[in-house]
Amino acid sequence: MTQITIQLKDKEEETLVETFLKKMKIRFEKSDEDDFELTDEMKRVIDERLRENENTYLDAFESLKKISAKHGI
Repeated sequence: MTQITIQLKDKEEETLVETFLKKMKIRFEKSDEDDFELTDEMKRVIDERLRENENTYLDAFESLKKISAKHGI
């Protein structure tokens, strides 16, 4: 048996996918569990980031530009 995980953005998308799977007679299971939990390491990194000097702060877009330039992504 193959298992596929689909992450849907909203209830409308969820309804559309469910309807499609039912019409195609594809068996599926829904899980409403939100099983994501921050690890202690993740929390530590976030806390460090919050303590950084705001004058040297780089937003996500600027950080991604630098990573892209450095690694050619």
